[in-house]
Amino acid sequence: MSLPKDHTAETKKLLKKVSKDKIAKWLLEEGYYPEQYIVPPSFKVNQFNLQLNPFFEIDNTTAGQPKFEPEKEELINISFPKTELTDRTFGIIAPKIYHDIIWYLTNDWDTILKSLFRANNKIHSYSFPIPITSKNEGEIGSLRAGRMIYEYLEMAENDLVAEAYNYKYILKSDIKNFYPSIYTHSIAWAIHTKETIRKRGNRNKFNDYVGLVLDKLFQYSNDGCTNGIAIGPAISDLIAEIILSAVDTECSKIMIAKGIDFIGVRFKDDYRFLCHSKQDAKLIIKTLQKQMALFNLTLNESKSQVIGLPEGLFREWTAEYQPFSLRYRKKISYKRFENSFRGTLNVDKRFEGTGVVDRFLSELYTKNQQLKFNFKDKELLKAISLLLMLKERRNKSFPQILGIIEQIIEQNKGKVKTVSKISSVFENLLNEKLKSIDDNQYDLLWLSYFVKSLDLFPIAFPKKINSELIKSLKNNKVEFFKPIPTDIKLFETVKKPTKNVLLLKHLAIFKNEIVE
Repeated sequence: MSLPKDHTAETKKLLKKVSKDKIAKWLLEEGYYPEQYIVPPSFKVNQFNLQLNPFFEIDNTTAGQPKFEPEKEELINISFPKTELTDRTFGIIAPKIYHDIIWYLTNDWDTILKSLFRANNKIHSYSFPIPITSKNEGEIGSLRAGRMIYEYLEMAENDLVAEAYNYKYILKSDIKNFYPSIYTHSIAWAIHTKETIRKRGNRNKFNDYVGLVLDKLFQYSNDGCTNGIAIGPAISDLIAEIILSAVDTECSKIMIAKGIDFIGVRFKDDYRFLCHSKQDAKLIIKTLQKQMALFNLTLNESKSQVIGLPEGLFREWTAEYQPFSLRYRKKISYKRFENSFRGTLNVDKRFEGTGVVDRFLSELYTKNQQLKFNFKDKELLKAISLLLMLKERRNKSFPQILGIIEQIIEQNKGKVKTVSKISSVFENLLNEKLKSIDDNQYDLLWLSYFVKSLDLFPIAFPKKINSELIKSLKNNKVEFFKPIPTDIKLFETVKKPTKNVLLLKHLAIFKNEIVE
């Protein structure tokens, strides 16, 4: 048995030990919002319980076939620049629809399990979104984003490396524009097969095929659109796993029938295969392309590559960054900070889109969120300026940068002039962003929370704000998906300074654990 196969067997075993009630609770409470770097701590589920019945029930009272018509809602979207030309957009699903997705899914949990773990699937997923753990069987762990990173490293730099000695090439590929390309009808195809769903009379058998219900709920969560599901909610990740499990299984059958010896793994939409020849790699990628097309998905040709082993097994940027690493430094001088900063920029320029900026930032403080530096006067202001400029290299790092500056302010709370200068920097930055709210929603969400939670200065919000999330921070109460049922609590008010969760603690994805 290969290590990836062992991993799948272990995941299945652990998942079966967790009750579906615990799974529903986690999906509702911990999986509702996107991961912690997308929205500030105010966007937190304080209460969201699974009801005895769904909000939208299947109507079996009319003559003929049953009907299922949830209320149409629109996603609340949060975007930040992914590149100079494109944005990455995350979505929040209306709570009643989100609840019902969980309700119907867990109500037919055995069917879902069969869809996730298929006997003939030889492409092993390392991206199961619910944080089950062998350390506490039968329970769900505390990590979410952190577990995903653990799983990726286990796949890419442990299991594949250990198995690679028996192969000559590694094939890498991923799916182009994956979540926005998911066809909601393919949810039912993946769970029940396309042939079954397309049989005459089956298209509206909502009582018999949970996939049809999930299809409709995801459509109606996005204003009736059949193309695309929300990026961010954990339930979207689970649905993505179901769809790709079906694709992977069909690919596995074909490749085995062709006599190809391979080890295949997948992390979300990122595929890697160990194989013996370039010819095998071509057959694998053609098989993937053909099966993807049946689900209205396409491979990203520009990112598909075949590399001779052992090259291609490692993240090259980690070796390049090593001389600049601050991980083992207990104290950091300004000179060393600046040297590491410049090294980070160079590595990031060579290896775009990697985690080097995040790594550098995480090494500026301890696992207990204490800064490793205590710069004075001009050096402190220079460091803040450099940190804010680093955001332009990696937009998702902005919350972490704010968390570090929050600790700088705490470090200097007795120095009125220093804090005043820092406040002035942020007042200018915030006011500039407020001139174009629609173009700066992500930055303004975090800046507004940062300023309000520290009570740095009054924010002059304009009267008209289109963003319901920014409006929620302005009014310090939930302003989206109104009216929300009274027993669903989706917002944590911003409190007085020192009473709010530290940003670095909110963003801590490893809960005091360090991953290389």
